[in-house]
Amino acid sequence: MSIRDQVLAILNSPSKEAFLLAMGHRLGISARDAFAGDIQRGMRQAQACNEMMIALWSQVRAMKDEGTHGYPDSDFLSVLLGKADAGDARPHLRHAIESALLSVGDKGTPEP
Repeated sequence: MSIRDQVLAILNSPSKEAFLLAMGHRLGISARDAFAGDIQRGMRQAQACNEMMIALWSQVRAMKDEGTHGYPDSDFLSVLLGKADAGDARPHLRHAIESALLSVGDKGTPEP
């Protein structure tokens, strides 16, 4: 199963909130770590991580507040990829996704 398929499965499971929170946490750490090298590149990456975190927190809020609308689950990964690419932060997004997938384990995998 591809990472995209795994993310879609998690977003359509009871583990959605835990997955989004884990991703947000990981991106926050990545934003801090982005400054370890080239400052200009680090600023772009940190800003991209921040934009991705805003999208993640908006998704979580939309789950809890009927008056708040998030992105459709089918479009959410594409939204994050666009934000990551805008700041050359795709490695940070990939790491956040992989880390969050590990944190929720098989809880998001649909039953056969």
